[in-house]
Amino acid sequence: MPPRVLMVHEHFPPESRGGGEYVVQETARGLIARGVDLRVLTTGDPAITEHAGVPTLRLPISRYALNLQARRIAQEAAGCDLIHAFNYHAALPAFAAAKRVGVPVVCTILGLFGRTWREMRGPVLGRAFAALERRIVSRPYARTIFLSAESRSAGIALGAPPETSLVAEPGIALERFQPAPQREDIILFAGRLDRRKGIHHVLAAARALPGLRFRALGWAPDIGTLRAAAPPNLEIIESRNSPAYPEALSRARIFFFPSHAETFGIVVAEAMASGCAIVSSLGTLGFAGARVPPGDEPAMIAALARLAADPATTDEAGAENQRRAAAFGWDRAVTRVMEIHADVMTTSD
Repeated sequence: MPPRVLMVHEHFPPESRGGGEYVVQETARGLIARGVDLRVLTTGDPAITEHAGVPTLRLPISRYALNLQARRIAQEAAGCDLIHAFNYHAALPAFAAAKRVGVPVVCTILGLFGRTWREMRGPVLGRAFAALERRIVSRPYARTIFLSAESRSAGIALGAPPETSLVAEPGIALERFQPAPQREDIILFAGRLDRRKGIHHVLAAARALPGLRFRALGWAPDIGTLRAAAPPNLEIIESRNSPAYPEALSRARIFFFPSHAETFGIVVAEAMASGCAIVSSLGTLGFAGARVPPGDEPAMIAALARLAADPATTDEAGAENQRRAAAFGWDRAVTRVMEIHADVMTTSD
């Protein structure tokens, strides 16, 4: 019989808040394609019972209320071989449910923000979210999966057991991301237009380099305010899961991603596959271009100016990034998750 897996996450497409839901969806799709009997328990509209070939059970509650659903998760996990949960609000109830029904639980850490919580949520709420994060990460799951070696190290520092903490890098849809025959002298940013992702650094760099063209694709509740604050050389385009996104990556010469906290950086991997040179504070991927310290705007501006003035070096970096990104396919990523599942189910028998 094929293994039976209950996957639990706070959101699932078509309801989505970002890259985490993409990782959950593509992992689920890949496992199903390999013969795993899998269903996703999540929140949202109960009328949606399937998406992208993945069966779903959606509870009509908020993602925060999912923390109170250990009993329901246990009911759905009865007869399963494994629970695979994801942080934040699915992890603790899935852990409690696994104990209740005697099923092993694996938890993938999609987000890990540490001190950045205070910047994101303020001093009071930020401390509370940081404490919740520490509690989630430090639970003794059968395996804790991190998306990069760097996030694993950060997780262990927060209390994750080293001996059961593993790395399983996610994949990207390599077939969607290819360089265009003709590139534009554009410095591109893509993602959520907020401070954690570094949109304020994008505005600062565009102001400091008025002779260069910048473009930002993304979403934010205050996008009108951002547009009003942007200098003339920065175009802000509202975009979320848009077909325009791969095309924009394929044409941009430089991808700028000054994020303050990432566990992997899927958007950077996609930019690499598209042949962009990268300027980023990301420490999780070995990209060609320029790595700059988080928050160091002078270093960002200098790196962007240097690459923009040297198209040959920039194009060489882009070609090298495309070569490196060939390792980021979903087939490899799903194989790694299946190996972890098999090891857990074998040792739990």
